[in-house]
Amino acid sequence: MGLIRGPRHGDVSLFRARLAAFPGATAASAVLVLVTAFLAAALPGAVEGYENGALRETLREASVAGRSVTLSAPVSDVATPFGTESLLTPRALASTEAAFRRVVRPPLALDRDATVYGVRSADELPLTDPGLPRPSGLDPTATLVAQRDLAARARLVEGRMPRARGDAGGVEAVLTESTAARLGVTAGAVLHVPQTLGSGFTIRVTGVVAPRSPAAAYWNAERDVRAPELNSVARDGRIDRFWHVTALVDPRAANALLRLRNGAVAYWYHPADAEALTARDVSALRDRLAALRAGPDVVRLREGGRHHGLTVEENGLATLLEPFERERRAARPLVTIAAVSVGTVAGTVLLVSAGLQATRRRSELALLRARGAGLPGLAAGLCAESAVAAFPAAAAGLALALLVMPPDTWLPAVAAAAAVAATASLALPLRAVAAVRAPRPERRDDLTAARPSRRRTVAELTATVVVTGAVVAVRRRGTGGDPDLFTAAAPVLIAVVAALVLLRVYPLPVRLLARLTRRLDGPVLHLGAARAGRAPSTAVLPLLAVVVALTMTSFGGSVLAGVAEGRDRAAVAKVGADARVESMSALPKGLAERVSAVAGVRDVVGVHTETVVEPNESAARTQYEVAAVDPERYARLVRDAGTGGALPAGALAGHGREPLPAVASPRLARQFGKGPVTIPTSFGQVRIRVVATRDTTPAAHAGEFVVLSAEALARARADLPPAAFEPTTLLVTGRDLDGDALRRAVRPAGSGIAVSVRAEERAAFATTPLQTGASRVYLAAVAASTGYSLLALLLATVHNAAQRRAFLARLRIMGMPGPQRQWLAVLETLPQVLLGAVGGVLVSPATVLLLRPGVDLTALAFTTAKAADAQGAVLRVEPASLLLPAAGLVVLACAALTAQAWAAGRRSEGTQLRIGDQQ
Repeated sequence: MGLIRGPRHGDVSLFRARLAAFPGATAASAVLVLVTAFLAAALPGAVEGYENGALRETLREASVAGRSVTLSAPVSDVATPFGTESLLTPRALASTEAAFRRVVRPPLALDRDATVYGVRSADELPLTDPGLPRPSGLDPTATLVAQRDLAARARLVEGRMPRARGDAGGVEAVLTESTAARLGVTAGAVLHVPQTLGSGFTIRVTGVVAPRSPAAAYWNAERDVRAPELNSVARDGRIDRFWHVTALVDPRAANALLRLRNGAVAYWYHPADAEALTARDVSALRDRLAALRAGPDVVRLREGGRHHGLTVEENGLATLLEPFERERRAARPLVTIAAVSVGTVAGTVLLVSAGLQATRRRSELALLRARGAGLPGLAAGLCAESAVAAFPAAAAGLALALLVMPPDTWLPAVAAAAAVAATASLALPLRAVAAVRAPRPERRDDLTAARPSRRRTVAELTATVVVTGAVVAVRRRGTGGDPDLFTAAAPVLIAVVAALVLLRVYPLPVRLLARLTRRLDGPVLHLGAARAGRAPSTAVLPLLAVVVALTMTSFGGSVLAGVAEGRDRAAVAKVGADARVESMSALPKGLAERVSAVAGVRDVVGVHTETVVEPNESAARTQYEVAAVDPERYARLVRDAGTGGALPAGALAGHGREPLPAVASPRLARQFGKGPVTIPTSFGQVRIRVVATRDTTPAAHAGEFVVLSAEALARARADLPPAAFEPTTLLVTGRDLDGDALRRAVRPAGSGIAVSVRAEERAAFATTPLQTGASRVYLAAVAASTGYSLLALLLATVHNAAQRRAFLARLRIMGMPGPQRQWLAVLETLPQVLLGAVGGVLVSPATVLLLRPGVDLTALAFTTAKAADAQGAVLRVEPASLLLPAAGLVVLACAALTAQAWAAGRRSEGTQLRIGDQQ
């Protein structure tokens, strides 16, 4: 019969007395559980928050048509031979709208107040009236639009509203203020449309209106309803421009549009409700939209409405969700790595804390076992004692997390907090029961003396095998696709195995240090090394948490550094230098001097570039860029930009005789071969010979390229005028270049000259809320891992505080001065801290190198639209995140130990030493 059995009154009193006797330890455990539960419960809300915020911002920034489910139905005598006019009445349009609403089901959520439907002319109508603006001589075009509630949505500025019915010769309409001002017409004007079903068609402008709510979907769903637009068309090798406007017709006069050549188109825009949609529903929402486009819902929609030729357009909301879902799926595995890593670090710290408590209470528990306490009762009592502090603390952390980052669904947050509370409640009983399950005599438990058990060896070997499998899986499969906990745990598993190895080898450097300090003068160094070597295994157990936390901190920093480096590399590859000024033709003379005068510009290198397209044997076309450069200055630019490797300037400087030496991209060099080859250029057929290859070069935007010496090319083509070799591109280097200042310097040279700045291109990569949110999760993971590493160190320091105070008190009685005692307090623990810091510093780059081939950071660095032009982003060792946390850990440990030694020296020896105290 055990001493502790069930929840009797005496047992509860015992637990209450135990908690009251150690309020500091209980409070510390509660705070640790509270912080861990807060982080665990806040993570789902944080991920949902940034994903939902990204989705809603994407929807808000899109146009009305871009975020809508759009229906359209052509209506003409050809498309609908019978009952055509009845399809354009407001009642018919409303009937189809009601049928659509009946087939709409969750998760599709629409903003019904923003629904826009009506009728528009199928073709753009040319306006032939003299006096209308014609920028390139082309007639302006108009679209007739009949949307419901025109009178309620518009404020009459001039004239009157259009009549409800049109006549055989045309239709009445109103124009918005900006449209009327651009066309230069007023109320009463008549606009003519020629050749419509064999006769003319007129648009009689009865009034000018102003939108009551210009930002409403009513004025932005259809093209150019609120304001005219200047369009362009390519003709005969030039770009011609013309104005396009919209004239608003009364909805009851929509039948007049049937007299146009191709009739009219009925349309319905249904903007999505951004606040009702969540990122979690995107996948199901895309399936729902696909069913609307081609499924039984389309059949029900056509049968329930009046328009049997109704179609649901593919563009719009479905097109908007596709890239968002791709980016979300690509970023999710990387966020999962951060979550698993921090969760493992937090769990390690909780387990280490429980292990230290079990070690500290081993004598107490052994005494209870000797007095008859059974293991089940002992475990139940310890579990109840831990739960008294763990569950209220976890509940407080959960409440704080729900208050700070409320998720859409509470279940993941509640489950995470419950898991933390359960871990904190069960860790101490299980560890304590394992320690006292069988009676054993008192013996030394020094790390240098205790031989690891066979079970520990088997567990460590098993962990090593698991880690090896995780690393191989990451390198082969990568982190793409759906989140995989096994591959996501690879970084933290590597850190755990490294920490286990560190615990194995810990006695060796400490023993070597003790031998080296044996013959030194003074007792401090030798005594400190000897005490460090005799530290029990539980004293160095926090090293496990320290190494894991430091590795995760550095890994998170490597992810952020890899994202930043990938964006920098992509910006450099796109611009080629700090800034780029280029034109399709030769740049004006003197432009380089004006650009050089801009503040911050250090050097300007002129390059003549042109694109060559030639057919190859497979009937396809080979396209590449030819760049004529000054070899010396261009080589210096390549060296400063750090792209493509050093350029062999000496090898490019030929003697002006063909074949000219050239540097080419690897694929093009393989195609050309080792011998001379002729390429077509604006200078004629040029024979070249590839002397070197480079992956990239600043002069070429992307793809294949050939770099030649401009001087050698000019000598080989002496028959051409010098103007033929004028640069078309200026590559600018400098610091803190102002893009606006560069554009002001270039503007007097004429139009058609583009200016791009690397800093602006770099900033454009970090604009999506999805990437920003994922990066913030990684920043939070780095901060949390750093905090847990400090907490692990604090646990190690506090665990041995009582023994350290007693030992320092004995040394004070024996006459050791205060400074030596403080140094001794630091030196006996410093080897453990140093070994943990060094282990973290060594394991972190090894983790990066092992996982770099399988971890693709492109999803965090680039949007889906820009990923194709990017060169990718991979893990990169970041010295700051590698060294600063480790150095800070050592400094903090020294400061804490020094303060502890100073405080112990201030107290009376009698309070530190009692009969029976052990060192």
